[in-house]
Amino acid sequence: MKIVFLLLCFFLVGCSNPSIYDTYVKELEENENISLDIPFDIEFYIDSVNENRLIYQVIIDNPQIDASNVKALVIHNGKTDDIFPSVGIVDDPINLNFEKGIILLGYANKVENLIFKVLIEVDDYQYIYRYNY
Repeated sequence: MKIVFLLLCFFLVGCSNPSIYDTYVKELEENENISLDIPFDIEFYIDSVNENRLIYQVIIDNPQIDASNVKALVIHNGKTDDIFPSVGIVDDPINLNFEKGIILLGYANKVENLIFKVLIEVDDYQYIYRYNY
């Protein structure tokens, strides 16, 4: 009886589907197709929190297209246990036609060659921006 229960537990845990957030993060990590023409202004601000940690802000605004259904995600290549900042993926998409902009805020450990990627998705179009720190 215990063996059947353990097998059932392993089966249920092993077959669980990744969340939509995890799917977006994995796809952005693997995607190297950086967009050449992004119809948004993207600004990065990075400051030290202490000798080992950074805080970063990504501001997305000034859309040059209809931006009524915007999702965004920022990831980096540093090792972290933190979640990456996002909007519109696990919550409702943003309508940038009426909002001032999107600010995504996160933390990263200080490492050499820290690389950020920003995904902006509007309806069926995806734009990927890369920022080297």
